[in-house]
Amino acid sequence: MENMELKNEQSETAAEIHGTVSRRTFVKAASAAGALAGAAALAGCASDPKPTAQDEGPKDADNSTQADATPATYEPQPDPFEGAQEFFAACPPECQHHNLKALVKDGKVVRVTCGVNNESMPCMMGLSRVEWLNSPERLTAPLLRDGDKGSGKFKEISWDEAIDLIAEKLQDAIDTVGNKGIVIDSFAGNFNTISGQAKSAFIARIGGAMSLEGTLCCAGTNGATIPVFGKRYFDTRNTIEDANYIIIWGNNPAVTQNGYFNRYESMMAKGGKIVTIDPVCSETASKTTEWLPIRPTTDTALALGMLKVIVDEGLHNEQFLKEHSTAPCLVDADGAMVLLDADDPTSYAVAVDGELVRHDTEGVDPVLSVKGTDLEADYTTVFDLTVAECEPWTPEAVEAETWVPAAKVAELARDYAKGPNSMIIQNMGGFMRTTYGTLAVASQNNLAVFCGQVGGAGNGVCDAGGINNLVTLKPMFENPKVDAELPKVARAQFATHVMNDDPNEVKVFISLAESPMTQWPNTNMVKQALCKIPFVVVIDSFMTSTALYADLVLPCAAVFETEDVLCNARSHLIQLSDKAVEAPGQAHDDLWIFTQLANKMGVGEDFNHDNEYFIRKALEDSGFTYDQLKKEHAIDAYPKDFIPYKGGEFYTATKKAEIYQAPWLAKGVKAVPSYYRCAESVGGSSGLDATYPLAVVQRKLNRTVHSTFGGLKSIGAVTRDYACVMINPADAAARNIKDDDVVVVFNDRGEHRARAIVTDLISPGVLCAENGWWEQQGGSSSYITNDAVGPLATEHCCNETLADVRKEA
Repeated sequence: MENMELKNEQSETAAEIHGTVSRRTFVKAASAAGALAGAAALAGCASDPKPTAQDEGPKDADNSTQADATPATYEPQPDPFEGAQEFFAACPPECQHHNLKALVKDGKVVRVTCGVNNESMPCMMGLSRVEWLNSPERLTAPLLRDGDKGSGKFKEISWDEAIDLIAEKLQDAIDTVGNKGIVIDSFAGNFNTISGQAKSAFIARIGGAMSLEGTLCCAGTNGATIPVFGKRYFDTRNTIEDANYIIIWGNNPAVTQNGYFNRYESMMAKGGKIVTIDPVCSETASKTTEWLPIRPTTDTALALGMLKVIVDEGLHNEQFLKEHSTAPCLVDADGAMVLLDADDPTSYAVAVDGELVRHDTEGVDPVLSVKGTDLEADYTTVFDLTVAECEPWTPEAVEAETWVPAAKVAELARDYAKGPNSMIIQNMGGFMRTTYGTLAVASQNNLAVFCGQVGGAGNGVCDAGGINNLVTLKPMFENPKVDAELPKVARAQFATHVMNDDPNEVKVFISLAESPMTQWPNTNMVKQALCKIPFVVVIDSFMTSTALYADLVLPCAAVFETEDVLCNARSHLIQLSDKAVEAPGQAHDDLWIFTQLANKMGVGEDFNHDNEYFIRKALEDSGFTYDQLKKEHAIDAYPKDFIPYKGGEFYTATKKAEIYQAPWLAKGVKAVPSYYRCAESVGGSSGLDATYPLAVVQRKLNRTVHSTFGGLKSIGAVTRDYACVMINPADAAARNIKDDDVVVVFNDRGEHRARAIVTDLISPGVLCAENGWWEQQGGSSSYITNDAVGPLATEHCCNETLADVRKEA
């Protein structure tokens, strides 16, 4: 245990105030923190109009209405949608990929409603597509910067001029710096198949480019679950109702997976218990059995403390550990797993009656610990190493570090271990967005492995997978290999690399299906980088925050304006997206844009096909056909009885959960989950807490997916069109801040303006900022966020941020 002495004097207070909070205490949390009623309001716009209380007429003094005296009559109204054509499409941004139905009259989408095979109605973002498609603010022609970056001054140019200019700039970069001077990046703004593959095919055919590493969401899952379990994000969604006990850890499925949140509610209605661990009483926390506040960045300590209780009390599942994990495998004094066959990297040794035996020998019954045996002088076991990392984390030590009361630590551990069917919902939890996010994920995965709570109905560690785990689409393009030596830099620190010309100058940056100015950390640095790069191209439907800092903006077609196929995470559906209407003005889809660029640069031979051709090609060998999807629109292809890692069989080389990761040692981290206090935290090595005493976490709102829908007026009308920040009453009083005051959250990186929500739905010592606000709406909360990256998986560290807050002068 390193650097454990706390500087924060609030820990005892927080533990006392927030020891345990029942769901009944916070049934109104959703409206206080996120205006969830807006979702219902907008959803109602897509329903048949019905008279409401507002239609009844004015009230008389006796509270009767004029309608009571004279019964109202309603003239039948003509159906405004009569004769409309129906088209179906997937809603592709990172969410749940609901299937949508558009009604089209006179070449316009006049209504968007629920499509086919959905478990629930689409959220208000999907329904707002009707505004997106018809907005007068849509980009309709290529725009060339005609003023300073950020000024919003552009002039229209033709597509020929735009394509010529991009090709010229790309060729100049190749001739002067090389392909390493080019970055063409996209992310989760569009999970459809054609967009991403067209971009990748173009990059490959021009010889490659600098690439950006590390996701801004779930790098910790990549770093922990893939090497330990073999594959990530297998979907436990279908067995939520089989669970008896669920821990929702650091995420908010009532907002981010709201389409099937009813499964959690059904599980509780049958007597199950759900505990939400989060610094903020989120919409999910308000609906579940119990909320346990936790100090940001300390989740690994809690998981280690729970595991200590489980092992100390003999609640671990020895049989599962022996048969389905590498826990009994031997490790030598140098930290290497002991092999019995030098040519077989999976020939791990276990101890049986003092002898070394292959772990996968039929009928083997190894010991979990070699303590007290003759082997102890030369070896230890993965089990012993893991338990040793838990040893300092008594319930009392966990309380001091995490604010979770000692009694609750023990209760969590016992309830989870005893289940009998327990599940951890970690999804893209905020705890991943820290330096040691991978270790936080791994420590939670260890709880499942040690208790045998994985591989069966009602258990597991995640529900956010999708059909792409089971059905793979064939690549649309056979891409040539590019130079493996082309540089890779951390996405979260791209701006710093640009400013330092590290490892080289970036001359061209093309960005699509993302918005760095709202999502990438340390926004001031991002802004400086966009201003420094000589040629920045943004492909989008609107003048986004990032587009403001572009040299060239290309208008992009949207859903229902292009044909595509979606087979990806978050959804169980394989979906065909119809082209229902023409894109406005001169807007085109990504395939068209990259085809023009490829042809201009002389590498377009493989591009010159229509969307249908590429969709048919992608579906080859998938078991599904274009004609089938054309008829059915969306097919639920996820088996209802699918169990992730069924029976404890994992996708690793050993078929076991490989809970010892020797490669971590080379990165300065122990090979089993350990707790390291994050640098930018209270008591952390940065020392910033002396100046900036408040920990800042980020939350997603129901109004947008990251920033994708943030500019739509209908969204703002039913939620709000300004940012808020949650602050505890004690912290607010110390700064003379009252509810609804305009405040400034600040640190050395920048400032973020918002209105204060003063509430005890957040722990003392913590601020909660909101994700997704545009520059035109006052600016992103990412102006203040930490742009450090973690050592194991290039983890994004936005939730490892310290700041202070003041009332706006």
